[in-house]
This record gives sequence, structure tokens and C-alpha cells, in this order.
Amino acid sequence: MKPVEEKKQQVEEKEKVGKSQWIKENEFTLYGWNACMAAFKNRPDDLRRVFFDPKLSSKMGAVKKYCHEKKLPYKKIEVEELNRVAASVHHEGVVMVMKPTKQLSAHSLIRRKWGEKSIVAVLDRVSNSHNLGAILRTCAYFGVEGLLISEGDGQATMSSSTARMAEGALETTPLYRASDLPSALRDIQEQGVFVLGTDVSAKHSLYEIKLPLPCAVVFGNEGEGLSDRVKKRCNQLVRIPAYASVESLNVGVSAGIVLSELRRRTGYIEKKK
Repeated sequence: MKPVEEKKQQVEEKEKVGKSQWIKENEFTLYGWNACMAAFKNRPDDLRRVFFDPKLSSKMGAVKKYCHEKKLPYKKIEVEELNRVAASVHHEGVVMVMKPTKQLSAHSLIRRKWGEKSIVAVLDRVSNSHNLGAILRTCAYFGVEGLLISEGDGQATMSSSTARMAEGALETTPLYRASDLPSALRDIQEQGVFVLGTDVSAKHSLYEIKLPLPCAVVFGNEGEGLSDRVKKRCNQLVRIPAYASVESLNVGVSAGIVLSELRRRTGYIEKKK
């Protein structure tokens, strides 16, 4: 390759990387009916463009009207092209390109005002993106005030498939990140919050101990559970009692059971639909 051609190629590659980085920082591809409609309802100003199955055109009236008023592009495309745009076949006929939600730090969670019955959930290296989405949905269902996740160490992060699994919960439940989870838990404890860890080998059952509030409940990696450093930061470890020989539950199922029990103990009043 000639020097001039080589330099041209380097410039093009640099521009491509720059464009890719800009897209990563400024655009998030959201798909799935409930996830998209929740995003449109809660933050329409973040909408950039929309693609949808022609069969859904009559249901997309409010979105099309908004796009027309704001001069935003929207397009009816067939399923095969939607598969390509979403990079998934699980789009349920709609794809929205949105401005990414704001990334929240553990510090903002730690320094928040903790109510007497506040509950937050914490994930220690939960690696499956579908589990992350399902737990986020569970948090929203039980009115959990936030979900704190670790950074690195295989922890799943927010992706398009995660947001779809969350079924719109991303719009209502704040997601926080901690660069050092044990340190963040220590700081949370200093705010008077009880840190509860879940561990299949724990001596005590979830149902036999007193659980002080406010509470941060920690769920561990699908295969290894809680890390040793995180365990040491917990005020109490509990297990969900088993009634058969199955070794353990999926972390998403465990989260549902524990958060439901915590809400029951708060005397939580069901929100009427």
C-alpha cells in the first residue's frame, strides 16, 4: 500500500472509531413493546427515531403524531429489517433509538435521603443480562428504590436485551454503579442501612430472622454467589429454605422471593391499578 493510501485509510478508520464512540455515548437502541412505550411515556424528549412493523401502525398513533410534531424520523419496515435494526428477533415489532439514560454513581445512592422503610437491591457480579433485566423488573414491581450493581468482574451491564427483559422498569427504577462494591456497602452501612446478603449456605433462613429497615439486599453471581469481600460487608446472611433436593434457585427468582418478603414486612400497601 502506498503511503498516501495508507494515511487515507488511517484517517477513515479514525473517523469510524470516532463515529462509533459518539453513537455509543449518545444513542441507545431500545426494543420490545413495553420497554419502548414506557420510554416514550416517561422521556419523549430523548426519542431520536422509530422503526415499527406496519401491522402495528394503528397502535403507534401517539408516537407518530409526536414524531411528526418534533420532525423526528419514523419508518414502517418489515420484520426482517426490524431484526437487523434491533440485532434481535425479540423486538415485538417496534424499535426506538433513544438518548441513553443517565449513569448514576453509587455515591448518589449513598448520600440520598433514606426513608424508614427504604429498600434497595444490590447485585454482586451477576453476569447474565437477562437476569439483570428480570431483577430490574422485579425491583419496579415491589417498589424498590434503586438497584446497585458492581462494575467489572463479569457484571452484566445495561444492554438492549436487558432493557427489553426489564419491560419498562428501566424508566422507573434508578440503576446505580459502584466501582468498588464492598466499599460502597460500607458507606451505605454508615448511613444506618442494614445490609442483607443472600447465601445458600447461610445458617439462618430468611423467614426466621428480624430484618431491620432501611435495608440493602445483596444477590450474588449465578455460579459462585457472593464474593468473600462482599460477604464480610453484610450485617446478616440468609438463605431461602429448600423443600426439595434442587441445589439452588435462579438469582432472578431469589430476588423476587426476598424482595416480596421484605415488602410484606414493611406493611406495604398494594398500589391499585
